[in-house]
Amino acid sequence: MLATVLFVLCYLALVQEMKCEPKIVYKMMNIECHTDPKYSTNASCRVKAINWNKAVANMDVDLVKPLRNISLHLQVFKKDFTNQYQPFLINVYMNICSILSRQNFLPYGVIFLKVAKTFSNFNHSCPYEGHLFARGVYLDEKFLPNNFPLGYYKVNFTIFETYPKILDYVGGVVGYVNAMEPIKIKKKNK
Repeated sequence: MLATVLFVLCYLALVQEMKCEPKIVYKMMNIECHTDPKYSTNASCRVKAINWNKAVANMDVDLVKPLRNISLHLQVFKKDFTNQYQPFLINVYMNICSILSRQNFLPYGVIFLKVAKTFSNFNHSCPYEGHLFARGVYLDEKFLPNNFPLGYYKVNFTIFETYPKILDYVGGVVGYVNAMEPIKIKKKNK
């Protein structure tokens, strides 16, 4: 009995000593929205700083025409030592309608599905019409399979309406993210 109590106390002390903070945080630095007036109006994207380690994005758009077969081109760029964004590992096309209806399980599509279901009304199968929004969007390490190297990234989402073998541009979102170590805030002693 005494051994069990000592074990529990040692375990709690060890857990208290290990801070459960992430090793890398992904802070949203800026966001840009581009739309084609043929498909949408009133597009707005804003970033709101929460604290030193977190900023969230809020996005809104009103669709003029329904989107029936949505394709997404996802590109990731990393800023190098010359201050230029260079392609970084990810450059994929995916059909969002097949991912949302769970007919396709591309790894990046599954990540997109998790983020979309968590933060937006973009969470049912196609077609989409009316007002689409996303509130409080941030990139958490639980959404990603691995940690990215520290640095500045540009994530480019280009959205297309897909007709048979024709891609018609609908719009795009460009997000700028900083993968950084968390900034530790010192607590004031009273």
